[in-house]
Amino acid sequence: MKILKFLKGILMKVQFNEAQLSRPQQESLVKVLDDLQKKPEYKTNELVVTPVEFPLKLKVKLDDGIEILLGWDAEKKSYELIQETIPDIIPEPTPEPTPEPEPELDLSPVFERAEALANALMNLTKPLNTEQRIEVWIRFCVILSKEFLK
Repeated sequence: MKILKFLKGILMKVQFNEAQLSRPQQESLVKVLDDLQKKPEYKTNELVVTPVEFPLKLKVKLDDGIEILLGWDAEKKSYELIQETIPDIIPEPTPEPTPEPEPELDLSPVFERAEALANALMNLTKPLNTEQRIEVWIRFCVILSKEFLK
C-alpha cells in the first residue's frame, strides 16, 4: 500500500499502512524523519519509506539516492539509525591530455631574408623607368602567387 502525505512540506511516500504501527512507533518515525530533514546533508524534496522487517526495520530513501535503514529500539521506544548507504558516485572522466602546443618557430631569419630579397629586387629595378619597374613587380607578384597556390 502506498500512502502519500506531507511532512512539513516534504512529500512522504509510505509503502505500508501506518495504522499497523503502534502510537510510539508512529510518533518516533515522524520525529526521526523530521530530524533527518533538519540536517543539511539530507535536504530532500521526497522521502520513500519502505518496510524491511516490518515494523522493526524500515528503509528511508531520499531523492538523491541516499538510503537510511532505521531499526526499532524497544528499550528507548524509538527508531534509531542503523545504517546509511550513499550511492557510489561515478567519477568524472579524466579529460584526455591536450597535446602541448608546438614551440613557436623563430621567424626572424626568414624576415631578414625576405627583406634582403625585396631590397635586392628594388636595387635591380632602380635603373629602370616606372613602367618597367611596374612590369617587373607584376611578374614578381604573379610568380609569388603561383608559389602560394602550390
